Amino acid sequence: MNRRIVFALLLIAAVFMACNKPVKGRNGVTYKNPVQYNDYIISRQSMLMKKVIDFGKVAQSNLDSADKMLNLFVKQTDEMIEELKGMPAFKRDSSMRDAAVRSFTFYKKVFNNDYRQIIQIRKREDLTMEESDKQIGEIVEKLTDEEARYDKALQATQRDFAERNNMKLKENELQKEFNKKTEQ
Repeated sequence: MNRRIVFALLLIAAVFMACNKPVKGRNGVTYKNPVQYNDYIISRQSMLMKKVIDFGKVAQSNLDSADKMLNLFVKQTDEMIEELKGMPAFKRDSSMRDAAVRSFTFYKKVFNNDYRQIIQIRKREDLTMEESDKQIGEIVEKLTDEEARYDKALQATQRDFAERNNMKLKENELQKEFNKKTEQ
């Protein structure tokens, strides 16, 4: 009977250790807890938001520079998407990672297509200011609606992830700045 108790205790200890074992992804990063997992994703999201803000600033004054920025941003966003895809599920939960991949893929499309289209419209000399503003306004309205869906989905997934893992979320100052800039 004593051997059974020792065996049972060893089995329970092994299971417990396996549950708390750090998770290493294909991206080479080890996540020891849900906070690290969350922060990895959110830090990349912050980098992406900063790119959107930087693009907006440069596009106001230099369309050629803004266009060149997009080449770099598409490449960097693609790298971030691959890094995210390389993340393992956290305790069999891949919802946050998957929501982030969808969101980042949206931004890659925006950098690669929509922002380029806006630059091309602004460069056209055959359009009146009203025609140009109307076309750009239609693109921006479509992007704003689409972006809101991806942002809400990622935020809801993050809240659910935090709840399931007993985490407290804090407000992201960059998110506030981003929201302010994109509402203008």
